[in-house]
Amino acid sequence: MRFTIWQVLSSLLLLGLIGSVALLAFLNAGRSLTPARVGATATAAPATVVPTPIVTPMFTAANAPTATPVVVATEPPTAAPVALATSAEPPTPVPTPTPQPQLAVIANTGGQGATVRQQPGPQAPRAGALREGTRVRLTGNDQTVAARPWREIETEDHNVKGWVLADFVQLLQSTP
Repeated sequence: MRFTIWQVLSSLLLLGLIGSVALLAFLNAGRSLTPARVGATATAAPATVVPTPIVTPMFTAANAPTATPVVVATEPPTAAPVALATSAEPPTPVPTPTPQPQLAVIANTGGQGATVRQQPGPQAPRAGALREGTRVRLTGNDQTVAARPWREIETEDHNVKGWVLADFVQLLQSTP
């Protein structure tokens, strides 16, 4: 089979063009085509290693040259191990302050005392009754039932525990 000079030259030109594009793509891989702004600050993002395919054209001696791309995956570089600095002494534990229970007193009952309920709400079963002036500890549980705020309390002697309307609980000033 004979080739004319023009077929050979056009084949070489095509090969040169394909090779140039592949070389530019390889050399420019991972770079942005937009120009950087002056004065802009860059933030460092974690590097991601992605295998880059390499296209190698192969030619056959046929009537017209055709390119058959061959993709070869390259191995990503391995990261070198980094030694972390360690301290010879363990950190000193910081004591966590124990929360003190909030103290309150039954008040604003008009001398009637307050009914203590087993659950928050006016229809809940009674757990007992406390006279006005009785000191109680607040558990920290508050709930609103039937548009009324309820607070869970416990007497200092632990004999009565339950829920009282918040209207009848007056906080005592805590001493440092």
